[in-house]
Amino acid sequence: MRFAAVLAGCALCWVATASPRRPTDAAPTIGYYTLDDQRRTGETTVFAEKGSFSTLSFRVTIDTAGKVIAAQPIDNFEKLDVAPAMEAVRAWTFRPQTFEGRPAQVVGRVSIAYRRRPIPPNRTIAFPAAAPRDFRITLQRTACYGQCPDYRVTVHGDGRVEFDSGEYHSPGTAAQAHLDTIGNNVLLPGRHLARVDPAGVARLLDRFRDAHFFGLRDEYTYPATDNPTQVLTVQVGKTSKTVTDYIGIEAGMPQAVRDLEDAVDAVAGTARWVDGNLETLAELDAARFNYHTSVAATLTAAAASRLDGYRPAGDIEKLLIALVGRGVPLGARIGNRTLAAILVQAAAQAGSDRLFDALSARDALALVSAQDLTGAFNRLGCSPAIARALVKAGADPRRPGTEGSALTSLLGMAPRCEKQPERKLATARALVELGVPLEARSSIGWTALMGCNSPALAQLLLAHGANPNARDVEGTTALLSTEDDRVALLLLRAGADPRARDASGTVRQQAVKGHMPATLAWLDAHQIP
Repeated sequence: MRFAAVLAGCALCWVATASPRRPTDAAPTIGYYTLDDQRRTGETTVFAEKGSFSTLSFRVTIDTAGKVIAAQPIDNFEKLDVAPAMEAVRAWTFRPQTFEGRPAQVVGRVSIAYRRRPIPPNRTIAFPAAAPRDFRITLQRTACYGQCPDYRVTVHGDGRVEFDSGEYHSPGTAAQAHLDTIGNNVLLPGRHLARVDPAGVARLLDRFRDAHFFGLRDEYTYPATDNPTQVLTVQVGKTSKTVTDYIGIEAGMPQAVRDLEDAVDAVAGTARWVDGNLETLAELDAARFNYHTSVAATLTAAAASRLDGYRPAGDIEKLLIALVGRGVPLGARIGNRTLAAILVQAAAQAGSDRLFDALSARDALALVSAQDLTGAFNRLGCSPAIARALVKAGADPRRPGTEGSALTSLLGMAPRCEKQPERKLATARALVELGVPLEARSSIGWTALMGCNSPALAQLLLAHGANPNARDVEGTTALLSTEDDRVALLLLRAGADPRARDASGTVRQQAVKGHMPATLAWLDAHQIP
């Protein structure tokens, strides 16, 4: 049981030791890996002068009605002021929980973010007046060490939109270095012109007026590296104002500025050039773009990289389906793979049944090698149907990749479907039925059962014969790697060695650290030291 955060001292050990002595009709207490996803109400951010860009974890106990009855901060290394977070956490409500068919008290970890209190704008500075359309608003976003798009867009009061990518950095700056190394991360780079409804632009200007934009500071900069910079400039008549945002929220910038940045993108429609959507397709159609060329194949491959990327575009799936329908050359080579292979892997990794169906309708799987089919299978997201189709087309479910098997990827390393637990379970069941080896190892030497914090997934694996006593090179077993009390009990009942130990300690020692009262009660009942 390896914990990212371990409670200093043993202030809550009473939870573990009291459980065995409760009357048989008392609600049991069970430990959860995390309770963040069970929260119903409450603020998840607090403001404090110290602790910007910080998060504090709490160990909380909730009663059978979902009310917090105990809370303790965990590892407050930054010496944050606990009081505002404690007040917020104690006001949270959670979904009532059950354990083995009975209402249960639950102990688990939650997190709350600390942010610097926003610095209000100077409301005495008047917003300049001008003729109704005598204004323009410019947003510039710079490159970063990652997938940050680099472009500038200007919206004029008469509805004209000017978009251009990647020409705004002085040599030697971090943004220029990132741009040179990574690229501008814009789907359709270059210069683009468009028109939008002037009434919408006028409403956008009203938002700047309501935010007292001319009363904001010129710059909000937080001392960190490798992030993008956003620059907003408003010119009304002959008066202009520029606000620079570099991780500005952490430097006291009002949230309204970040909202204005996004609003400029929305009004200008930059997503059609930056991310890709059906407006991109309309623009290509209007330009009589030839969808049957290698250029179209390259564009489609670039769009596919956004399907499961760091900042996935909302309509990118629809664009890809439309491009496939327009007849992009699936057999074209992009590097050492066909476009079909790239799209099949993108659909599999994102769990996009609709894109996969569109590819199947064009017989794309016949253009993908068995090796690439197996690679797509081992990076599968949440889709039982895609898993079965890949194996039917020639993927080898028993052959793990360099990062592990489809199961270890789905359950251990890939958070692609954490918000779809039922679909994730169905996909795992399909993988087991297709013959994925239960004891295949991930890149860190763990089986699918190791590190498992989902009781449903643990039950599935154990029911099909997963070994609860498999060890990694450090001697860690599934029991020593889970952080969920319910999973630990399942493993113990399935024959997991309660006397196992690794460098982090024994099962009991780690259950104490992790506040796993049901596990401790089981160990007490079986007289395991």
